[in-house]
Amino acid sequence: PNPSVFGQAVTFTATVTANAPGSGTPTGNVTFFDNGVSVGIGALSGGVATLSTTSLSVGTHPITATYTGDADFTASTSNQVNQVVDQANTTTALASNLNPSVFGQSVTFTATVSVVTPGSGTPTGNVTFFDNGVSIGTGALSGGVATLSTASLSVGTHPITATYTGDTNFTANTSNQIDQVVDQANTSTALASNPNPSVFGQAVTFTATVTA
Repeated sequence: PNPSVFGQAVTFTATVTANAPGSGTPTGNVTFFDNGVSVGIGALSGGVATLSTTSLSVGTHPITATYTGDADFTASTSNQVNQVVDQANTTTALASNLNPSVFGQSVTFTATVSVVTPGSGTPTGNVTFFDNGVSIGTGALSGGVATLSTASLSVGTHPITATYTGDTNFTANTSNQIDQVVDQANTSTALASNPNPSVFGQAVTFTATVTA
């Protein structure tokens, strides 16, 4: 196709014909060029050679095809095709490893950035995590996955989203929303006295230690 997206397979087809009054079917090879640099060679079959590639970068590529000739036919160079390669679209899936959680507990959010077909490849760059629209941190993508761990969420429900900022080859996008519920943490209380036993009139101190 033209335009295509990053990572999509593009097939270039070169058809070599004999100019009148000549006739017949040329044989041999066709070399395909991207802005003058060879990107591959295709053998003619029935006067047609093809080259498929998924390696074109984002941008506009001036593609030409040069037939090298054979014993019966002269060489020739094709018209130029301006192959446009756009950024591939992405989607981001957000997940929490613990929902609900309790106050002070560490929660890890995982954002997985995937490429939408027909694009392909592995997105790079960063994902920013938001709590009700306010940034709570950024994670770098590794293998298309970014994580953020936090223990600072207050008690309540937090609408968490993740935004992939895109890179040269892939578009930005925002994930689904996760409503992260943070409950109050449970406590335990330990009581001790000093001294024990005591005598009448003696000061006694009771100490209560409350822990999460």
